[in-house]
Amino acid sequence: MLEIITMVKKENLPNPSVLKDFPFFASFSLEQLQGIVGASRGISLKANQIVFRQGECADAMYLILEGGVKIEGDDSAGAVYMLGEMGRGQVLGDLSLLRHEPSRVTVTTTMDSDLLVLDREMILDMMRSIDSELVLNIFFVLNEQTRAATERGFKEVMSRRILASQMEAEKQRALTQMVAGVAHEINTPLGIINTAVNIMARELASPEEVTAQRAADIAESLELMHLNVDRADHLVRDFKKILVSQLKDVREQFDISEAIEETVGLVLVSLKRSQVQVKYHDELDLGQKKWVGYRGFLSQILINLLTNVERYAYPKGKGGIVDVTICLEDDNHYRLTVKDYGRGISEESQARIFEPFFTTGRSIGGTGLGLAIVQNLVTKALIGEVRLKSEVGKGAEFIIIFPRVVLE
Repeated sequence: MLEIITMVKKENLPNPSVLKDFPFFASFSLEQLQGIVGASRGISLKANQIVFRQGECADAMYLILEGGVKIEGDDSAGAVYMLGEMGRGQVLGDLSLLRHEPSRVTVTTTMDSDLLVLDREMILDMMRSIDSELVLNIFFVLNEQTRAATERGFKEVMSRRILASQMEAEKQRALTQMVAGVAHEINTPLGIINTAVNIMARELASPEEVTAQRAADIAESLELMHLNVDRADHLVRDFKKILVSQLKDVREQFDISEAIEETVGLVLVSLKRSQVQVKYHDELDLGQKKWVGYRGFLSQILINLLTNVERYAYPKGKGGIVDVTICLEDDNHYRLTVKDYGRGISEESQARIFEPFFTTGRSIGGTGLGLAIVQNLVTKALIGEVRLKSEVGKGAEFIIIFPRVVLE
């Protein structure tokens, strides 16, 4: 989208005394400030317009006269992170300008803003013409701003790395629980197969003529073996799909209804001990099932939401019903809902429910990361949104809206 920058007319430039509000110019005389304003230019920007981008060579300093901006950077992996915000009376681009190096951040307006632009050559000429005392003051201010920006950036990067490692640990914990559930579930068909094999071995070991009853016993044993081998094979294949999709982030086209059913089936295996029953409702027509997206992210979202129900919605050991529904929100979006009928969530908690490390269940093993992961995956990976409807004592419903084709 073309970004339109409106120039501020010279007669509308600020009164030079306004620059006294900026620490950078606090020691300048009114005459010096008049010269600076006279040599500068003003711009007016609408909200969400870019002032300058990361990587662009800085050629100007920006004074925020009105409005505000946000400062963002990205790391080597391309992940964007917030470094902070600035408002009226603060200065942008000063360090990069004096070093004449590419900017390390992208600055975007958060509201309609008026900026005063001081070009690099004008700044350098100004510094050559003023006395050494003022130059030292400028560098003192720059040093303070550099220190504050460095500390802020370091804290933000460390916070993001810690959160990322915690989220990965939470994902692995959820997968570990699923492995345990699947392993336990596979024991049932294996036990039945073992019993059927023993029956057949006993019947076939006898040298007497095979009677109709014995033939029926052998046939029944074979059928039991067939059904339970299919059951074990189905569990293993579904688990393998989900496990592989968790290990790689591949955008592909597949049957979304089938993928949800597979995930629900495997999670249900581990929910049996909690007496939680999951009912899956597929409301998509045959022609609406092909989704271009990420199987692994979708399954992780469902695993986290259903695990959250097990942990918080119902009294331990008593369980209850969970409805999982997939349908169309509109022609271009799906709506996936996970609804329980348990304790519900208070209004106070709803306001913070997606915050990392916020949990009301620390004593029962809650980490406060499950729903933070859900929101992160829905908004960042699926380019969608997640909503919550809940009332204490009447359950909770998580509604996820995401596109039928997730763009790369």
